[in-house]
Amino acid sequence: MSKTFQYISSVIFGIAVFLFWHLLHPYALGFQEQNQLFLFTWDFFVERMSVSGGLADYIAEFFTQFSYIPVLGEVLTALLFVAFQLSVALAIGRNEWYALSFVPPVLLLVYMCDIYVMLSFLVALTVAVLLCALYRRRPGIIWASVATFFGYWLIGPAIFVFALFAVIRERNSRSLILVALSVLVVVVSRLTYLQQYPWKTVIFGINYYRLPLTVPAMQLIIAGVAALIPAISDHLPKPKRIVDISLGLLIAAGGTVGCWLNYEKDIVELVAYDQMVRNEDWDGILKRAEKYQPDSELGSVSVNLALFMSGRGNELPQFKQFGTRGLILPNIRDFISNASSSEVFWRLGMINESLRYAFDTQESLINNRKSGRWMSRMAECQILNGRYDVAEKYLDILSHSLFYRRWAENERQYLRNDAAIASNPIYAYLRSVRNQSDFLYYYPEMDKMLAILYHQNRNNVMAAWYYQAWTALKKNEADDEETYTGNAHGN
Repeated sequence: MSKTFQYISSVIFGIAVFLFWHLLHPYALGFQEQNQLFLFTWDFFVERMSVSGGLADYIAEFFTQFSYIPVLGEVLTALLFVAFQLSVALAIGRNEWYALSFVPPVLLLVYMCDIYVMLSFLVALTVAVLLCALYRRRPGIIWASVATFFGYWLIGPAIFVFALFAVIRERNSRSLILVALSVLVVVVSRLTYLQQYPWKTVIFGINYYRLPLTVPAMQLIIAGVAALIPAISDHLPKPKRIVDISLGLLIAAGGTVGCWLNYEKDIVELVAYDQMVRNEDWDGILKRAEKYQPDSELGSVSVNLALFMSGRGNELPQFKQFGTRGLILPNIRDFISNASSSEVFWRLGMINESLRYAFDTQESLINNRKSGRWMSRMAECQILNGRYDVAEKYLDILSHSLFYRRWAENERQYLRNDAAIASNPIYAYLRSVRNQSDFLYYYPEMDKMLAILYHQNRNNVMAAWYYQAWTALKKNEADDEETYTGNAHGN
């Protein structure tokens, strides 16, 4: 394969990856961004570097933060994939088998249809494969051992891709040193600074996959392929031109089919609704719901909020409903279920409930990260509640980020300044409609709390609409239950 064709194929691959995120998964990277908060502080760096794979995590989170601007995040992620592909090509070291360098990144793209896959896995694999390329040019068991030892700390178990490559390349007794060292570094790490982590995560990676104690088979397959293809490339015969072209087409077709088979529509819909609520894209939510009726309570919460915000509240019966839970969900401690309900509470003026849902969402992030989106909301709630010291702590943290810093600095004007709050139309309105007295929050009696909101301030038309919708849907639930009971007795 000529150099020119190699460059063209890599550019085409990068464009394909960009289109994958932009068209097939347009909200996935934004969802990843809201589930972390990258800070430009020494403490943040030390915290990441305190576990195995810390450097890969740090680099990955640095790039993920740019998904705050969706297109920018998609472009940077595509560039990372191209970097991974070029690294594999360097490790293979044979231009005639350049097409094989696309196999690991295409498999990884298929794998990342799963929103639980972390970008740190891509970063770690890229570093490991670059070490393979270096070893091909300057083999040496001593420096390979040093790289394996420190590499486990810096990029995690992905370093064993490099160790496996070196073992296959050596194929002698010296390679046993790398095998023994790989086992030793895992055992020593687990018994020292990783004591709190289960053996499974220490062996297969702490932050490669968002769900703890879960190691998808695809992760192991990709790691194995990334090591084996460069390791055995020297033993492959020179391919004919037709083989080279056919292989490239086969990889492209296989990747397309793999992405289609691994596309989880239900998860994609939930993430899409969540991100559109975040961006206040009410028309986009309703257009999506008209094309694909919401198939979950969480989706219904987003759609119903969009109906009110767009002035189409009378169209509620035209969309699939899930009873009162489709208006506001009860508190569910995970990293997505409370999202839209927190936004509903915020606009209703139920500030404490919005705060609680936002806090529980952030603290439910499975890998113990913080969230720029939810920390911002908590700061806003504390400002409206007059708890300025707490709000200031949140703003101090956010001021060390890239995309939340300007917002955080602007919010400081409202600290201990009721006049400034009164001049902000959103804050002034929410302070006027929020609950004026304490009461016991009780989800089954949400209709009563909505009625209280409206009666204490008749300008809160949102509370009136949600009260009417709640009452109607609650009556439908009772009618359905009565019908079901009657049929059961009849049978």
